Amino acid sequence: MPLKRVFGEGLNNTVTSDDVLGKEVIDSEGEFLGVVEMLHLDPNLVEVAGITIDKGFLKSGLVIGKDYIERIAPHAIFLKIRPFFKLKGMIVFDSVGEKIGVVSKAVLQENKNQIESLLVNVSSLGREVLIPADLIKSIGENVFLITEKDNLKFN
Repeated sequence: MPLKRVFGEGLNNTVTSDDVLGKEVIDSEGEFLGVVEMLHLDPNLVEVAGITIDKGFLKSGLVIGKDYIERIAPHAIFLKIRPFFKLKGMIVFDSVGEKIGVVSKAVLQENKNQIESLLVNVSSLGREVLIPADLIKSIGENVFLITEKDNLKFN
């Protein structure tokens, strides 16, 4: 049944909370993150500000701002980003392919999903190294740097 028009604008092409709640959330790498548990509304602008993702049993939820949502499809919500928590456990390699260690923590810029630095456990040395974002070449299955291991400062 068509919805009535409000102030001359139709609501037929909108998405309702029923359409979004429980929908799967997929990150920019195509990985399943969880399902939408809540919608967050800005009371002043009267618009969606973001979503909370239920990541499953015994895992804390994740709040994603609307600026990080790429699109809402009939079967899932797709994000523009790969959330920072997905970096933990990734292997870090230097510019010549030598393994440095494993990411133990991602340090973010304020409340954004932008990396300020990565804390990496270097198992061979039993120490850690803080790698600033400007030394990161790419992040995919692993993290690759633009510099060699010898140029890093180990703690």
